[in-house]
Amino acid sequence: MKIEDHIQQAEGFAQVNGQQPAAGFTSFYSSHRNEIAGVLRVLKEASEPTREFTLRAGMMSPGSAVIDERIKDFCRLPYRTVNGVISSCPGILNNWKGCPPHSYPVSETIALFNQAVSFLIVQLEGNEGHERQGEVHPFIDRTALELRELGYNVLATYACGPCRVCPKGCGDGPECRQPTRRLFALEACGFWVNRLCREAAEYPIVGSPLREVHWIRDWDLPTQDTQSVRFVTGILLGA
Repeated sequence: MKIEDHIQQAEGFAQVNGQQPAAGFTSFYSSHRNEIAGVLRVLKEASEPTREFTLRAGMMSPGSAVIDERIKDFCRLPYRTVNGVISSCPGILNNWKGCPPHSYPVSETIALFNQAVSFLIVQLEGNEGHERQGEVHPFIDRTALELRELGYNVLATYACGPCRVCPKGCGDGPECRQPTRRLFALEACGFWVNRLCREAAEYPIVGSPLREVHWIRDWDLPTQDTQSVRFVTGILLGA
């Protein structure tokens, strides 16, 4: 199956509950958007690695998310690098503990979403290459910590790509060395990220509305038409 076929298939997957945003979500959005926007702006400017990124953020009703076990298989899709075609994401190839099959089953994630009031989607965009992904993980982790300190009920935090918590990379052992700090990627938990971006674009809190993610086939090759990267992360908030 071609990559385009996988994408088309995912666009047809069902939402968690398919309902319109509930009153609880719209009230939460109206009441907290400015405070959360302030937190994001301060943290972004306080860190030199993220200062140059373009920040966009929005909220969405948790029930509007598309979460499907089949999306985890996208981590195994082949893609091209300067060294040629590789069979799947390095996290899958090397059995990193922030990647499938170590991520939570979709059934558990959906159960958690049924307890939530809002899903904060944070997007950082830059033009420095994919190695900067490791700078995004500490940012979203600090954001979740700051929100907790302000009294928000943070149910879960999701990053982008393989977990970068350990500076020297994921260990070879069977268990995660820092399970309480581990950050699973949205895709590793079965989220269809473009749906998240579209939904959160309707309820912006920072910057211009979120943009969808585009698959970059020819990363770092002469045929690549852009060097820009777009990292999408999320923080699930309870009432």
